[in-house]
Amino acid sequence: MASNNATTTESKPEGEQEETPDPEQPQGPSSSEAGGEDQAAENETASETSDEGADTAKDSAGGFVGGAAAVISAGLGLSSLTGTSVGEMLRSREELIGQIEAGTGGGGDQIEAFYGAPWNATALVNGIFALIAVVIGGVLLAVLIPRANSTPWVKAVALSGVVLGVIGLLLAGGMHFDLFANPPELPAGPAAGPGG
Repeated sequence: MASNNATTTESKPEGEQEETPDPEQPQGPSSSEAGGEDQAAENETASETSDEGADTAKDSAGGFVGGAAAVISAGLGLSSLTGTSVGEMLRSREELIGQIEAGTGGGGDQIEAFYGAPWNATALVNGIFALIAVVIGGVLLAVLIPRANSTPWVKAVALSGVVLGVIGLLLAGGMHFDLFANPPELPAGPAAGPGG
């Protein structure tokens, strides 16, 4: 009988023999513990990725708005130098008012009615556009310069809007105060003759 037990034990293939754990060797983590650590690592990686994605989305939204505002500032600054349709409309309106006053015999200076008022209306509109360009560009520069991760072209366009706006303000002030050209003057009427 003992020989039968010995033969059955020896007849098992090597892969099917049971291995008894050695109590002196340290046991590694069980499969459930390893799976828990892997899951925790995956969760941490996923949270970092979502945080980075949120920061990237916030930066891209801020960059988009900042870029649009910088282009608007530069466009307004350029418009303050070249003139706008609003300024032309107000100038034409002031000219029409001057013609109506002159046609109805209203008192007042004709040069001021035909030239001064339309000129000043154009200067006022250009000055307003220039001031808005300076304000928008200045706010952008004040907000974007401390941020190291802002796009360089946004800063450059915002700075150009500020510079164009300042030049536009100077030109509008010069137009309003007639620094660049004297207003036209009516020629003196012919002197009355002795027999007149």
